[in-house]
Amino acid sequence: MENMTPAELKDARQKLGLNMAEMAKSLRTPYRTYQEWETGGRRIPGVCAVAVELLLKKDRWVMMAIDARIARECGNER
Repeated sequence: MENMTPAELKDARQKLGLNMAEMAKSLRTPYRTYQEWETGGRRIPGVCAVAVELLLKKDRWVMMAIDARIARECGNER
């Protein structure tokens, strides 16, 4: 993800179900810095965009694993 916009960052945070403080902690950045990224007061560094993409992928992988386990335990796996 190149040149992440504040709107894309906010959308990713909301998809992860995190508030701004939780997202800042997940990215290991100060809350104020994160807040400035999301509100457009500061440019979002490329490394942040990569980290956000990885968080989104991790979230999808976790959900897929949960779905697979539920299917196995309920006897619905094919």
